[in-house]
Amino acid sequence: MKILLTALLLVTPFANAMNAVMYQPQLRDTTVTDAQWQSVLNKLKGQGIDTLVLQWSRYDNAFRDGESRAWLEHKAQLTTTNGMKLVIGLAADGQFFERQKQPLPALENYLNRLRADDVAVAKRWVDVLGEKSIAGWYISSELDDLRWRDPQMQQAALSWLSKTRLSLAAVADKPVAVSSFFAGNMTPDSYRKWVTTLSHSGVKVWVQDGAGTQMLTAAERALYLKAPSAGKVIELFRQDKQAKTFKATPAPSEYQQKWLATPVPPGQDRVYFSLRYMSVASGVLAI
Repeated sequence: MKILLTALLLVTPFANAMNAVMYQPQLRDTTVTDAQWQSVLNKLKGQGIDTLVLQWSRYDNAFRDGESRAWLEHKAQLTTTNGMKLVIGLAADGQFFERQKQPLPALENYLNRLRADDVAVAKRWVDVLGEKSIAGWYISSELDDLRWRDPQMQQAALSWLSKTRLSLAAVADKPVAVSSFFAGNMTPDSYRKWVTTLSHSGVKVWVQDGAGTQMLTAAERALYLKAPSAGKVIELFRQDKQAKTFKATPAPSEYQQKWLATPVPPGQDRVYFSLRYMSVASGVLAI
C-alpha cells in the first residue's frame, strides 16, 4: 500500500497536463456544419490533441445570445460527446488593452466587472453542459509585460485572479488558466518574477511563445520562456508586420508537424494557437 501511495503521489502532479488546441470563435464560423466540426475533432484526436480550449465564449456582444450562442453551445456539446476535454473561455472585452490603462482605482473597478461577467458566463455553461463536461475555465484577458510592470499593478492583477478563481470555484471547481505574453518590455528576470507572482493566485499561467508575433529573436524568446509557467502556448501563425491591423498566415507545415510530433513535457500544458491555422481546419475555418 505504501508503494502504491508513493506511486500515486509521483504521478498526480502530471495527471492534468493537456495537449490542447485553442479555438477562437468568430461569427463567420457559424456556417460550419456538425459534420465538418466532427471531422475536425477526429483529425485533432488523430494528432494526439486531447483538449479544446475556447479562447472565449462571449466577445463583447458576439455569442451573447440568440443563434450564435446556440451554435457555439451545440459545437461545445459535440466536442465533449466526441471524447475531447473542453476548457471554457469566458467573457472577452474587445477594449481590454485600452481599458487596462486606466488609473489603478478605476482599473480595480473594471477588473471586478470582468470577474462578474466571467462568473455569469460560467453559470450559463454549467447549465448547458453540466459540471462534469467542463475540464477547466480560461480567463480571456491576456496579461502582457508592459502595463503590469509596476508592483501596485501586479498586486491588482494578483488580487483579481485570486478572486476570480474563487468565484469560479463556487460555480464549478475546475482548474483556471490565463495566458501571458512578452515583447521585451520587462527583462527576462523581471518577467520570470511576474509569472511567479501571477501563479500565486492559484490560476495556471500559460506563456505565449512569441514565435508568431516575431517581436523578438529566437534567442531572446528563449530567455523569457524560462519563466516558471504551467504551460506554453505554441503560436502556429506568422504575423504580417506590415499590415495595419492584425493579419497572419499559418506557420509552415513542417514547423507545425515538428511540434505535433514533440512529446508534451511532464506536468506542462501545451496549447497550440490556434485551430484556425492548422491543416485540419483548412477549408472549414476561414483565416
